[in-house]
Amino acid sequence: MSARLFPPETWQGVRVGVIGLGASGTAAARALQRCGARLILNDAQPSSQQAQIEAQLRSAGIAWEALVLGDHPLELLEAVERLIVSPGVPFDLPLLRAARERGLPTLGELELAYQLTEAPFVAVTGTKGKSTTTTLIGQMLEAAGIAAVVAGNIGTPLTAVALDTPPERWIVAEVSSFQLESVFQFRPRIGVVLNVTADHLDRHRSLEAYLSAKLRLTENQKAEDLLILNAQDTTARRFIERTRARIRRFSLEPRAEAEAFLSKGWLCLRSGGRTISLCRREELRVLGDHFVEDALAAALTAWELGALPEQIAQPLREFRGLPHAYELVAVREGVAYVDDSKATNLAAVLAAVRATPPESPIVLIFGGVDKGNDYTGFLPAVRGRLRAVVLLGTETERLEALFRGVVPTVVCRSMEAAVRAASRLARPGDTVLLSPGHASFDLFANWKERGDAFQRAVRNAGREQ
Repeated sequence: MSARLFPPETWQGVRVGVIGLGASGTAAARALQRCGARLILNDAQPSSQQAQIEAQLRSAGIAWEALVLGDHPLELLEAVERLIVSPGVPFDLPLLRAARERGLPTLGELELAYQLTEAPFVAVTGTKGKSTTTTLIGQMLEAAGIAAVVAGNIGTPLTAVALDTPPERWIVAEVSSFQLESVFQFRPRIGVVLNVTADHLDRHRSLEAYLSAKLRLTENQKAEDLLILNAQDTTARRFIERTRARIRRFSLEPRAEAEAFLSKGWLCLRSGGRTISLCRREELRVLGDHFVEDALAAALTAWELGALPEQIAQPLREFRGLPHAYELVAVREGVAYVDDSKATNLAAVLAAVRATPPESPIVLIFGGVDKGNDYTGFLPAVRGRLRAVVLLGTETERLEALFRGVVPTVVCRSMEAAVRAASRLARPGDTVLLSPGHASFDLFANWKERGDAFQRAVRNAGREQ
């Protein structure tokens, strides 16, 4: 294993600029403080929020030498020896470009976590299904008695666990393109790529740039490492061309090259020329092909780490899904209300539409902040499945034009109004589906808050009837 350039002992007394003070930045600052670093903190939040931010930092036990708010001034570079960048901060920020031009070490949160621990990583990425797959892997390893901690883009920042995770324990990490674009030594012992379709094009500018960020997952892997790919994903060949790792595949079809697959209604593994049946698809509590793919990817990962078939199958049978990820909220007067707020791109919306029983027309609650969606294949895919679309957020005028002549639309200004409108449009046997396909930042702090608002509105609508 290549020696880390910046292990914990190398931060003692070093002036470190931490850019972005959300959950990841705060966790990074706390970890660096434990390593003895001197902290210069920076965030674009206005200086009017200084008292509140200082109180939050103190409550997290963080001390600092300077706190700079409101902007990311180039003068910061004169005060620091290294920079740490939160995932939400664009890596092409002028401050960061200037830092790299000066040769100033600039680490993203994922790279920093990797530098601070000798624990091996399982890294899960993809456009859709990362959280589900990461959670399932963690549950399977727990059932098998294999020491692991789940962290990353799924919730707990990686730097919050890095220093306390010993080499004999796995870190199962959900990693995003934002985290991957800034790695340079990060080497997962097992990398899992679920799928790659257009997303975050507002930041990455093109599908090729987005894919390039994802490809960095495997750039440091070695021949003894493992890369698990979706045999049916069109971008898999790009990873195969790039990687030095051993390759394993999963598939919804019993393909010869796939080690995990669906066959005659069974989720199966192939090992040593024999087929191992795990569980029947009908035993799964979560609907949809997208979940079966996630389940197969998780099963193959856990199998490679030493879990036994029943230790893999039992979590699959018991898994009820994640909050706000195609979560059934209520069935009222024959109408199902489903919360898929986590769907922030069109691939996720299409997965939700396909997961909905084909005999159930959909009233779709849709919209928010566009991340560069390409609707070319979207409308043909949903045509015939939608009864109506209820539009929310800043893009409603453009989306009205998009759906014109395809499906009726209604524009609403709040989640409560959207749920009421969807309830009026739905008929017995229909599904009211919140699957926005956009970021939430116009009306909500995040997709969790948006999903909570949907569920609250559904409950309130029920009380009003």
